[in-house]
Amino acid sequence: MSRSCAVMDEMVRDYLLFRGFTKTAQTLESEIKFDKDKNMRADKITEHLFSFVYGFDLTGLKDYWAYLNKRFFRKIPNSAIHKTLVKLEDCLYKYYIVNAHQSQKPERVLEFFERCSHDILGGGHRETWRDWFCFPYVKNPEVSPVFGPYFQRIWCETVQMSLQNLISTVLDSVPLPALLKWKESTVEVMDEKEQLQRELSVLKMKLQDTTISEDGCSVNKQLITRSDIELAEDFCIVSTTGKSPDVPRPHIPSEPLPVNPTRNFTTLNAKDYREHTSPLTFARFSCEGMFCATSDTSGTLKVWAFSPEVKTVHSFVFKSGIFSVHWARKVDKLLFVGTGGSKIKLVNITSRKITHELVHPTSGLQIIALTTNLMCTHLVSSGQQPPQKATSNSKATSSKATISGSSGKRTSSTSSGGGGEGNTSGEVVVWDCKSREMLQILEVSPLPSPLTSLHFNHNGSLLVCGALDGMIRVYADYQCIMGWQAHTTPIHTVKFSVDENSVYSFCRDGVLSQWRLYPMAQCLHNVTVAKETSSRDNQPVSRDVNAASLLGDSLYDRDFALDAEGKFLLASRGSHAVIYSIESGFVEDTVLPAQGSPVSCVDWHVPYSTRLCLTATLSGVARINSLLY
Repeated sequence: MSRSCAVMDEMVRDYLLFRGFTKTAQTLESEIKFDKDKNMRADKITEHLFSFVYGFDLTGLKDYWAYLNKRFFRKIPNSAIHKTLVKLEDCLYKYYIVNAHQSQKPERVLEFFERCSHDILGGGHRETWRDWFCFPYVKNPEVSPVFGPYFQRIWCETVQMSLQNLISTVLDSVPLPALLKWKESTVEVMDEKEQLQRELSVLKMKLQDTTISEDGCSVNKQLITRSDIELAEDFCIVSTTGKSPDVPRPHIPSEPLPVNPTRNFTTLNAKDYREHTSPLTFARFSCEGMFCATSDTSGTLKVWAFSPEVKTVHSFVFKSGIFSVHWARKVDKLLFVGTGGSKIKLVNITSRKITHELVHPTSGLQIIALTTNLMCTHLVSSGQQPPQKATSNSKATSSKATISGSSGKRTSSTSSGGGGEGNTSGEVVVWDCKSREMLQILEVSPLPSPLTSLHFNHNGSLLVCGALDGMIRVYADYQCIMGWQAHTTPIHTVKFSVDENSVYSFCRDGVLSQWRLYPMAQCLHNVTVAKETSSRDNQPVSRDVNAASLLGDSLYDRDFALDAEGKFLLASRGSHAVIYSIESGFVEDTVLPAQGSPVSCVDWHVPYSTRLCLTATLSGVARINSLLY
């Protein structure tokens, strides 16, 4: 809705200027600047609410909540949403108290209880606020078992995220005015037209695969029903004349088309990119989906386009090898490339040059993981010593250790485990993307271990990391706040779920898991996607030194990607890529066609209702699969 509002504001402004209503247009501009609805954007409304909290403006907070209640909340008939709004309102006021105490403003805490006690006691909130009336008189409430949880950053971020999600739900349920209804209906018509065109393409493909004999009987193994033929012809007629006349149809036996009822996806076509001569270690769509970037074990990076035809845009060769690649967020022109020698190269696709170079403090590292936050202000890189240089005299001990709190202290006993690879040393650095300077070195606790996978949440406040020791660690403001022993083998890929209430991990032994963040380390789903030896037994033999290092560690054959809605997950499994249904608990949905070599990397790009999947193999072939959902 926010996008429709912005477009409609611009259209109204253009209309007023066209008619010469300049004063009215100026009034519109001034009112938009002070728009309390924040252009119907849930994130901006939530941010405005919390600005009153951080500014200790209790009057502004109450007035703005009352405005939202009158403007939107009361118009929603759903009683469950109203109950949730009451709970979140309580949480917002409690955070106001906690923030005032942390800012050493006890007068603001007393002011709150003086002004809001009547509303709290008279509004049906008595039970949830009973213990809070003694808050001003508790010496150290942050260590109190009653108030302590409210001082944790996780609680604040959970409240903010829940409030934003609920406001977004409310805004989507608000009745639209006639102008916005017209805009939304126009978008729906365009989407429906595109959907019909795709269905027409599918039916034409079925017709091409079926040979019709002279007597009208099908002689091909694939069967098409009479309704399919009629529907295809109707689409053709409607697209040209707008009408579907009654024309004679060829007689075709009405037999059902064999379809797997559990499959949600149909493969439309596939395009292969065959410019690499070595096993592929990285393959990703750019943020806007215009390009793909692929790298191989020989140190070659290629950026290529796939529409309307597969075409190489530019190639780069790095003599020290490529160990990680990451597209900069929101732009399709900047790539971060992790190489050997502790270096990170910044590649500009537009100018086709390496514009900057970042160097880790420790020399001789391989940069195995890179990620940036949404605004691309911070870059986090993880490096490890090459396997042949890592110390092998002593095995690290780690198992079932957990971390809680910002101190990152160990809270349980240890035993040998964690994949037996904790002895490899590593280094994690946070960089400022604008100044290209190092901000800090990230502490890895309870035991130091190279981080093999990094992923920020939507606003960059949380960072989840998978490590060589099999542990998952979560950082807030680059301080470790939680962690747990998720696997007994190294973790290859880890990511937040779309709702950011859970984390997915994929480890070397082929186990794909989903973990709940709150409470910590609760395993929701678990599935064995592939055996540990499947990719290694089938991988091609390479004489390249970098290839031996990369494939020996096998950090690139356990990859997965999530769709935009968080309903499906694409994972590599041997020579196939498999789509799993997350809502059904990792139930196998669709298996993409085999590529003749183990799949090393996967990615998912979702334009409209046709989904593009990118798969890369150890034979050096990258494939774009077009799927119909």
